[in-house]
Amino acid sequence: MQKLEKPTPFDLRQIQSIADFQFGKGAGDILFTEDTLVERSRGTNRIRYIYRNNERICSFRVRDGFLVPSILGGEILHKNNFGFKVIVNDDAEPFVRDSKTVFSKHVVDVDDDISAKDEVIITNQKGEFLGIGTAKIPGKLIKEMKSGVAVSTRKGIGKKK
Repeated sequence: MQKLEKPTPFDLRQIQSIADFQFGKGAGDILFTEDTLVERSRGTNRIRYIYRNNERICSFRVRDGFLVPSILGGEILHKNNFGFKVIVNDDAEPFVRDSKTVFSKHVVDVDDDISAKDEVIITNQKGEFLGIGTAKIPGKLIKEMKSGVAVSTRKGIGKKK
């Protein structure tokens, strides 16, 4: 692992602005506080991973510069009501917890503003956080479709205790 360092004030403002754009105004302040640390790429010296209390909360997606939240980042966003939500039915819950794909037929509700490739927060019908993933199709299309992949789950929270 590379060395963790405190971001410059410019870097901190930049990642907060990206989070605000991607997850909603105010998300950057919630995710990235004074105890934020970053890990930079060896070759380009760009920020690659972002940590809070030595736990990764997100990383940068190289192809577009967007943030990819970790489970901790997803939980922080969910708890503070930020980010796009996909709500799944009870049948899908164990599969999402196990980091499996979400199919359109299992989606109960979804934010209409979701675009393909957006990072989303997956919850059950009770509003409990289940995992994070990437939308494969727009939110409006997820509601209309009765089959096909809706979300590629990046990480689920694991089995229910």
